[in-house]
Amino acid sequence: MGKKDYWVVWRINIDSTVSRSNGRVVPRQLAVEKPTLDELVKAASMLGLKYEAHPEKRHPRHWFEEDSAGCLYVYKVEGYGRRSLIKKLAQLVKSSRRGG
Repeated sequence: MGKKDYWVVWRINIDSTVSRSNGRVVPRQLAVEKPTLDELVKAASMLGLKYEAHPEKRHPRHWFEEDSAGCLYVYKVEGYGRRSLIKKLAQLVKSSRRGG
């Protein structure tokens, strides 16, 4: 798998406790507090995406924080850009936390 075949989706991309300048991609209204890698994996599965989970990887700006480790390598798909994919994943994680 080459780098051009996938997008990297970090947990902090949808974390409401992280500022945009530190890695959050979605608006705070869509973000959730301290998302888990399992929640991202579940959301990617619900969308039917091919992905690889990497729990040991750390975001470059947060390499020293163990509780923010983890990312998904999501294979690129027609109809999604990286930001729109992350937005959709955030919506699914948020709705699953609400219970439906």
